Amino acid sequence: MPSPPARIAVNAQKLSTRQSFHAAGSSRYVFNLLKQLRLLKSQDEILAYLAGNVSIPPELEPNEHFRIRSATWRTANPAIRVAWEQLVFPRILRHDGVTLLHGPINALPLGWTGPSVVTILDLTFLLMPAAFRRASRTYLKWMVRTAARRADRVITISESTRRDVIRLLGTPPDRIIRVYCGVDARFHPSQDSKELAEFRGAMDLPNEFILYLGTIEPRKNLIRLIDAYAELRNRRATDLPLILAGGRGWGDDEILRHAGETGLGDAIRFPGFVPEDQIPLWYNAATIFAYPSEYEGFGLPPLEALACGTPVVASDRSSLPEVLGDSAVLVDPASVEAIADGIQRVLEDGALRSRLIDGGPRRAQGFSWERMAEETLAVYRSVIDTQ
Repeated sequence: MPSPPARIAVNAQKLSTRQSFHAAGSSRYVFNLLKQLRLLKSQDEILAYLAGNVSIPPELEPNEHFRIRSATWRTANPAIRVAWEQLVFPRILRHDGVTLLHGPINALPLGWTGPSVVTILDLTFLLMPAAFRRASRTYLKWMVRTAARRADRVITISESTRRDVIRLLGTPPDRIIRVYCGVDARFHPSQDSKELAEFRGAMDLPNEFILYLGTIEPRKNLIRLIDAYAELRNRRATDLPLILAGGRGWGDDEILRHAGETGLGDAIRFPGFVPEDQIPLWYNAATIFAYPSEYEGFGLPPLEALACGTPVVASDRSSLPEVLGDSAVLVDPASVEAIADGIQRVLEDGALRSRLIDGGPRRAQGFSWERMAEETLAVYRSVIDTQ
């Protein structure tokens, strides 16, 4: 027999509206989860616990079954956030009469002993430890293992990550549920050539260019992408610029320095953080989207590029083949030559390029944030109904 309506808490401390890399992947996952849970006609009440300094987006305005709670501590600081989550949050949850807690980004408070769900977005810190500061790596190793052991259900955002959680954390397979991310309707091929021309002019962009969009950090394999681009220039295969767009993350200095050492000058550009409302324009304006990341829990940027009809060259590792299928050119991210060859194929093979342009939006239609929220809510109910 189904349980009565529940109060479900979502720890949204990592939701960010800052104009920096903090507003990238994990924050967008939390935002879209909350946005769609708010719209669902559910019997349950959703309580979203945000950091105190976050302005509430209009998409998250409270309604009859969706409420916002804001932390009084300065939880934008990672150390303060962890302390608040572990020391204060459990007491707040008990005070608010919460039935179930969802930790959507790898963590749960030890002081919460009620029903819980945790989302493990990826295990990069285990597979690529050098890409993280020691303190972050140490905390994540401990917290994710603990959360996976304590949670009633573990959500992963791809089958690839699900297999990693089974293999690396020893979590029983029957406790892990795969729930894919989605693509916003705003990501679609643009028919407005005037808007794109004005955008290129405003951003000082040429009519054609190779784009990467994401956080500027070592684990995105940008040094090899830069070397692959330099190889293409040596081959005289292209004179299009390489645009590496996105907020600066940890370890970005090495990437900027490496780009300078190629001697290619402003053929390699770093325009900085891209506001949310500009992202579809960047994809649509680009000739090719290159994303040779060595590891992804899901891979939102290349899927969004597909949705915009932009040909994608991406890594053949982790979740990317699962998400992108045959709608992208997949390459070995450990090989500079393979990355260069993949980009050159798209540049020179008109039939391939046309197939990717046509097939990308169809592939992206299979991923929906609304379905993600529905499946996540079903996970909540499966736990609640068995208590």
